[in-house]
Amino acid sequence: MISAEVGRRLRLPVPPSCTVQDAEGKPFFASLNFLLTGDSLPPIVPDQFFQTFGEQCCDIVVFDAYIANPDRHPANLSADYADQPRFNLFDHSHALLGPGRDVAAKLLALENDIGLGGHCLKGVLRDDRPFEKMLSRVEHLEDYFIRDVVSDIQEYGLNDDEVTLLTTFLLNRRQKVRELIAGNKHQFPAIAQWSLL
Repeated sequence: MISAEVGRRLRLPVPPSCTVQDAEGKPFFASLNFLLTGDSLPPIVPDQFFQTFGEQCCDIVVFDAYIANPDRHPANLSADYADQPRFNLFDHSHALLGPGRDVAAKLLALENDIGLGGHCLKGVLRDDRPFEKMLSRVEHLEDYFIRDVVSDIQEYGLNDDEVTLLTTFLLNRRQKVRELIAGNKHQFPAIAQWSLL
């Protein structure tokens, strides 16, 4: 829920979502189905995706670094290459707290980690200058928004201490993403000349 809310706040094409409950009151994450034809779109081909969406690939990488998403693979990006090309980002189940339950240990491990894992777009980026747009947006996410979006999910299993830890992590990480990318230039092998970072 947090990743989806943050992505939309940053004006990325993350489908609208909410939580729903089954008959026993168990909550589930639900997302709008953006496949209007009913057919699943195939996984993206990173080079083709980059050729079409160019600088927006940097937006995706910065967003995923902020939410520490190690699981951006070709099947959780969809692309429509028609006359007006568009794409969607979905499935952030491994971002932030991801699977597992030890919130404190997970956030501590991510403190100085870019958190991108085997991100499918890291190898296609050619220029670091387009990072600036999304870095600036992340750095200017409002305190109240971050506090509210974490507080809103407390009812789904976080205790007070975990809410505080996650809120602090997201508040602090806004200013760390820039240095995390700069400190991990080796993860972007196609950027031969760094100009921004």
